[in-house]
Amino acid sequence: MLYDDRYHMHLGYYEKGFDLETVALKRQSQATWDVFFDFHFYGLKKTIHENDISLKGFGTRIFSVEIEELDFNDGSKNFEQWLTIQGIL
Repeated sequence: MLYDDRYHMHLGYYEKGFDLETVALKRQSQATWDVFFDFHFYGLKKTIHENDISLKGFGTRIFSVEIEELDFNDGSKNFEQWLTIQGIL
C-alpha cells in the first residue's frame, strides 16, 4: 500500500480520562484514508487480525474511511466508535 506523504491526520479521543491518539494516512491515488493505532504504545491487546497492515511508528490499521477529504471531527468520531466497539472505552 502506498501513502501520499503530503496527507496525514492525527485523530484522538480525550474524554472520560482517556488520552488516545491514532494517525490517518491518505492512500496515493485513492479516496481512502487508513487509520493506524499503536496498541503496544498504549499497553493494549491487539484486537486486529495478524495479517492486517502494520507500519513502524504508526501501529496497525484498525479501519479505513472511503472519502477524498477526511475531516478531523468525523475521523475522531469514527475512532471513538471503534474504541467503543473494541471495549476500550
